[in-house]
Amino acid sequence: MNKYKIQIINPCQEFLDDLKEYNIPVHDQLCDTIKEVISDPFKSKFKRLENSDRDRRARSGNFRIVYFVKNDTIFITKIGQRKNVYEMDVGCPKFSKKKLRSL
Repeated sequence: MNKYKIQIINPCQEFLDDLKEYNIPVHDQLCDTIKEVISDPFKSKFKRLENSDRDRRARSGNFRIVYFVKNDTIFITKIGQRKNVYEMDVGCPKFSKKKLRSL
């Protein structure tokens, strides 16, 4: 049993829900990475962000999942493509149905 709880901020949860609704293959890939983060958020392959004392990132193909750990809870704050995820304040990009299908 995992010792960490997970909190996914609403825009990220909506993004994951949209991927699942349109049966986008990257949904399963992202969920597998999130499960891996839950099992050990401090694994060496999950790097700390350079300009942050708390934020870490997990790679999932061309996507990145940005999160931080506080007490026994993992907070996922961003999910996005690697080219622009670090520029986002918080959340996930908004894609049209057509764009989602091309991911």
